[in-house]
Formats: sequence, C-alpha cells, structure tokens
Amino acid sequence: MDATQEISRDLLAKAINESHDGVTIADAQEDGQPIIYASAGFEQMTGYAAAEVVGKSYRFLQGDDTGQPEIGIIRNALSRGEGCLVILRNYRKDGTMFWNELSISPVHNADGKLTHYIGIQKDVTARVLLEQHLHQTGLDMATLNRQLNTLVYTDPLVGISNRRRFDEEFAKFFSTAQRTHSELSVLMIDLDRFKLFNQRYGESAGDECLRIVGDCIAKSFSRSSDCAARYGGAQFSVVSFGANIEDLQRHAQQLCAKVRALSIPHGDSPHGIVTISIGGISRVPYRDTSADELIKLAEVALYDSKHRGRDQVRIVN
Repeated sequence: MDATQEISRDLLAKAINESHDGVTIADAQEDGQPIIYASAGFEQMTGYAAAEVVGKSYRFLQGDDTGQPEIGIIRNALSRGEGCLVILRNYRKDGTMFWNELSISPVHNADGKLTHYIGIQKDVTARVLLEQHLHQTGLDMATLNRQLNTLVYTDPLVGISNRRRFDEEFAKFFSTAQRTHSELSVLMIDLDRFKLFNQRYGESAGDECLRIVGDCIAKSFSRSSDCAARYGGAQFSVVSFGANIEDLQRHAQQLCAKVRALSIPHGDSPHGIVTISIGGISRVPYRDTSADELIKLAEVALYDSKHRGRDQVRIVN
C-alpha cells in the first residue's frame, strides 16, 4: 500500500470519529445484521460505548417501542438488500428518547455481493418536536426558526451555549481578531475531581452541579464579545474578543472565587467544596496563527493548572 492510500485511510477514520453524527457498520451476511463498528459520534449520541453495541442489531435502540411503522420499512429494505431513510424513536442508554434520522446504505464487494450496511444516525429531536409544535399551535416560521436556533445552540443539560455555538463564535471572533489585529482570549475550564464527585454523590447531583457551575461561568462572561459554553463532559470553554492578558487573568481568578463561594460540598476534594481549574491564552492571532493552535495552547495551560494543584488559573500568551 502506498503512502497516499495510507493517508486516505487515516483521514477517513479521523473524519468519521470527528463527526457529530453516529456512524455504524453492520454485517449484512449474518442473521440480524449485527453491528461490527460504532463511531465516537454514535457513542456520544446514544450513551452506549462501542463495545456494548458490537454484535447487536440496530433494533436494540428501539427498546420496547417496536410498533413503529418505520421498523417495518427498515425490515423490508434489508430483506431486499436495499437502503432506506427513516425517522424513528430511539432510546439512549439512560432511557431517554430521541428522534433518530437513520440512513442505511448497502455495501457490495468487487463481485457485487452484499457484505455490509452503513448506518448514519442523526439526532433530529429538536426538528421533530418543533415541527410537531408548529402543527399543533400554528406557529409562524420566524418563531419556529428562533426556537430551533435556541435548541440547536443550547446544551440540553446545563442550559448554556453548547460546543457547536462555541465553535462557530470562536471562528467568527478569530477571523475578526486576525483582520483587526485585536487580542483574542480563550479559556478552558474544568471541574476539579468531578469523576470522584459523581461517584460519591451520584449522576443526578453531578448534573445539578454542572448546571450551577455552568450558570456561574455564563454570567461571568455575558458580554456580546464573550461566548461561554459547555465544551464537553465537565469542561467549559470561553472565547472573549478584545480582552488583554491582565484583565483575563483577573477575571479568571474572580471566577474561581465565585465557584468556591457556591460552597457545593465535595468530600473527595481537599478543599471540601467544588473548585475549578482554568487554563487560557490571550494573544493577537496573526496570519500564521491557526485557530487549532490557540485551543491546544489553552488546553495545555489547563493541564498545567491542574498539574500544579488545581483550583487555580494559568494564562499564557
């Protein structure tokens, strides 16, 4: 295999796992078409680890909700070796329902024999619920679009901006800062020893903790030139336009103090309460500066902050 083929394979694998959509591969030659591969997007969407779904049929996602007419469409398509596109109710590992737009496509080998099915899963819950609401209430399209925009860009657990909103705002701020030679700041914020918190108090308490701390972070960075978001798990991110390193350092330290002042009990923390660690960078992004570079430097600063003992701020430029 030459280098070009190897690079293409690596890029394909990376692209699949970077996708927010779920990607699965099923064995078309085995009874029930068992799943043999599930992407990181699938894991995030459903709550199931890939190892938990390998060997299972797509049908396990429907749970006991097996009376959906779309299931018959899927069954008929597979019996003919064809693909299909359906929207049906699926259930995450925690039991919550989501509307899944499932696209199934057949894959044939060089001899034309059907070998696999590729499944692409999209969480279209926001779209379906709003369409249902529109049908029931007769909302105008402008209202529908505003509500959809809120759902698309809001983290459903914490109630602040989500990773998608952060990525889009960061791209806009970065472009403007390059064009105007202005300072751009990025913060990465992590709840200290949050895994131990969840283990001691349970996931319900952990979710409430994330909501309280996330709200505190969002209120601390509420200017139109700020975007505070849940980045993933127990990590939050902030991008600010026009803040210098001294102001950023001071503001980040104040945020640490505000989180301590919440006095959320944490028996596995040496402080006895929930604390956060912050890493960040503040600099003018010139033409040779990449957006990924700023994110990585902020993440390294966060790691350094945690390595130094947590409950502190590390800002670089």
